Amino acid sequence: MVSVCCFAGCSWQIYYVRKDTVKEKKYSATKRKLPPKIVVRNVAILVFSLIFIAAGGLCVYGEVLMSRMNYVDDGQSTGLFESTKEDETSSGTESSGLTVQGEGVKLVNGLYHDDMIINVLVMGVDDYQPNDVGRTDSMMLVSLDTRHKKLKVTSLMRDMYVAIPGNSEPNRINTAYSTGGPEGLVATVEANFKIDVDRWVVVTFDAFEKIIDAMGGVDITLSQEEADQINHESGDPRHNLSEGTFTLSGKQARYYSRIRKISTGGDDFMRTQRQRNVMNSIVTKFKSSDIGTINNILYNTLPLITTNMQKNEILGLAANALEYLNYEFEQERIPGDNEYSGEWVVIAGWDQNVLVPDLDAAQKRLVSFIFEAEVS
Repeated sequence: MVSVCCFAGCSWQIYYVRKDTVKEKKYSATKRKLPPKIVVRNVAILVFSLIFIAAGGLCVYGEVLMSRMNYVDDGQSTGLFESTKEDETSSGTESSGLTVQGEGVKLVNGLYHDDMIINVLVMGVDDYQPNDVGRTDSMMLVSLDTRHKKLKVTSLMRDMYVAIPGNSEPNRINTAYSTGGPEGLVATVEANFKIDVDRWVVVTFDAFEKIIDAMGGVDITLSQEEADQINHESGDPRHNLSEGTFTLSGKQARYYSRIRKISTGGDDFMRTQRQRNVMNSIVTKFKSSDIGTINNILYNTLPLITTNMQKNEILGLAANALEYLNYEFEQERIPGDNEYSGEWVVIAGWDQNVLVPDLDAAQKRLVSFIFEAEVS
């Protein structure tokens, strides 16, 4: 079995396959073009790396680590990479008006599927008050594509206004978790985008706070307005921040990642940029951490990960982790440029600004991206 060192060393190589920059913009009731957006891939890769390291570390105390993750048996019967039977009543390539032509692509229960591609929905959940179920402020569909030797991450914007199975009215996509848990969000993604989601992983934002504290903080460059917000609202007793670069504690970094209501960079797109800043700093520190620090982080954060991936499935993925984590990395975002309109709608009696996606265009691009198929 490959040691923790090997998994830790290889798992971070993928972060720097490509470097992008992004100019964040605020959307309004008037339709505007979204800028090219970096997917918050670090979150997804961090989750998978934690799982791979835990499984790969059996020679140390992997069984202890694995038992600390929260496993949910939701009745999934088909194992990962097992052959599935396509719909007998369909052509195997047509659903919801789409015609799909691609190697290995078929319809399973009305959803597009490839036995050599695993789609895992990774949900970053934050709660805003005591006893709050929380909302998925970060949603990423991670596609492990063994057919084309690629790891693909699709970011789903949380303000998309879509139909939610079981609800009489559309709503923001991130509310699907609040009302139906991870299974409810999976059902919503499948219903709107016709992609078969094989497994899911939920990570609380508390996990990131613990990771940061275990690593001795993260280095972030702040504006004066950001520093003032953190000093007053983060819950950290130290009010030591001002404009410049500082090492933030877990509480400080967590609040920094949630800042929206400031005069400069106060929109939701800049909020996701701050999350990327934190994750990039985590990656930088993680790469130079020793095994003792990594094991400490795993021991304290794995209980904050909940998944319906079975232990044998995780071990199976871990057996090939060196190969998977070095696959070519690709990323996408839904909705994309020119695939949405910013509109005001009434939700629970309140006027809300949302993203209304062009579902036909979004479905075509997502199916094409994940399965590398021709879609019309």
